[in-house]
Amino acid sequence: MITVLIADDQELIRDSLKIMVSDNEINVVATVKDGQEVLYEIEKRQIDVVLLDVRMPLMDGISCLRNIRKNHPDLPVIMLTTFDDDEYVFDAFRYKANGYLLKNVSRMELKAAIAKVAAGGSWMPSEIMNKFISLFSSLANEGTMPASKNSWIPDSLVQNEMKIIDAIGHGLSNKEIAFELNLSEGTVRNYISSILSKLNLRDRTQIAIFAIQNSLVSPGGV
Repeated sequence: MITVLIADDQELIRDSLKIMVSDNEINVVATVKDGQEVLYEIEKRQIDVVLLDVRMPLMDGISCLRNIRKNHPDLPVIMLTTFDDDEYVFDAFRYKANGYLLKNVSRMELKAAIAKVAAGGSWMPSEIMNKFISLFSSLANEGTMPASKNSWIPDSLVQNEMKIIDAIGHGLSNKEIAFELNLSEGTVRNYISSILSKLNLRDRTQIAIFAIQNSLVSPGGV
């Protein structure tokens, strides 16, 4: 059973999210309206995943996430956002949110995201991933890219692995990567397995996040 805490300042959204995810595999143990209440609840309950709205009174989602990372660095947090929350999502990225969901998310995607981050994975819809790529590419072109929070890149990564990391950061599928790099899909899969092992990551979404965080996504594409 995955225990979930939902934080949103709108009661209707809190109640709707609770109804959407509650079943015999996911148990919503609390719903709260601001970041201060989140910090209180995670100290007194066993929480596996936090669904955290970025815009809340008293303490917004970003400030809350920053505080969570101080005392509970490994607690999975999924940020709930709208498509126009660029400044909030950018900061959530800096503080290593585990997932991002638009508020118009379907029940199936919401439950899948919770299960995946609870198991140690990451979740980022293509809409948000593309927005990140566009934003970080613009910052790179302007020379205003902030310093990475995670600058460790192993020397063992070979040239093709670096190209594949770049391609995954751009959202390319294995088939598209194989075409761009003139490789077989089997070879691409083998390289991805090697990348996951070398970077101690679980899935290609985490590779994409790693690529963006470490400025490994080329502005002009692969």
